[in-house]
Amino acid sequence: MAEPRREEPIIIRKRRRGEHGTHHGGAWKVAYADFVTAMMAFFLVMWIMQLSESARKAIASYFNEPGAFSFLTGKALPIDIQMRPARYVLDKGTDYYDNFSERGGPYQPFPIGIGSASVSPEQWQQARQDSARAAHRLEQLQQELQQMLQQLASTQPELGELLGSLRLEMTPEGLRIELLETRENLFFHVGSAELRRPAVQLLQRLAPVLGKLPNYIEIEGHTDSRAYSPTSPYTNWELSADRANAARRVLENSGLWDGQVSSVIGFADRKLRLRENPFDPSNRRVSILVRRLTTADFVRLMQLQRDTSAVTP
Repeated sequence: MAEPRREEPIIIRKRRRGEHGTHHGGAWKVAYADFVTAMMAFFLVMWIMQLSESARKAIASYFNEPGAFSFLTGKALPIDIQMRPARYVLDKGTDYYDNFSERGGPYQPFPIGIGSASVSPEQWQQARQDSARAAHRLEQLQQELQQMLQQLASTQPELGELLGSLRLEMTPEGLRIELLETRENLFFHVGSAELRRPAVQLLQRLAPVLGKLPNYIEIEGHTDSRAYSPTSPYTNWELSADRANAARRVLENSGLWDGQVSSVIGFADRKLRLRENPFDPSNRRVSILVRRLTTADFVRLMQLQRDTSAVTP
């Protein structure tokens, strides 16, 4: 008897893409890109190794603080040693404030966060002495402003209430000048960022005095907790920032040097002066901070001058 015929199983093989012709894929491009990157890094290291120590420190300063250098030339900004207070601080050791105010012309700001190279103990001691003189000069500024305000009160009685609402306070950050709203429509029109004419006149008197100093200035705007209508797109955030900006425009147009204002911030009602009474008018204020120059500021100034002399032909 014949055996039954067995059926062979049918096997279907489906080839996946990429099993053939792997040499046509893009994997080699990744390897080649890694190779080119490694070669570029190698040549950069070889180039840096043949540079002098001062040039390497200058390059490190650029990558630590790129904002302090020109985007087009790569050189530190600004570089005019003859116009810098550093010329007197580092070379003569005299009071840089007096020399700064006598120079005239476009003033140069103190650098913030420039460089990271070490300084000698003698330079550090010099920086400490310069910062002590700077602190003393800031205290003298407070006294000068108080005398100026007293003189204004006697010669311009219409500014009496305005001057009584101006506060001078020495803080760890520097000299803080606050314009307090003790009633409606004192410095600003209610709910507006428009300065009243007497307030403009007062700021115009302050600006030339502050503009004689190399200190940076920060301007803050504050409001009370009274809010606008929920449907209004304008809030206390916009109002506080707009009022600080209004004060900045008057100060810059009346005597501050270009770039002296380092920041303008609106805090709304997040930093109340009287927390126990968030609706008190004195919470509505503009604060002008004359920033204190610290030992670190002078150290960075020394580093910037040294790095600049190393890379400037």
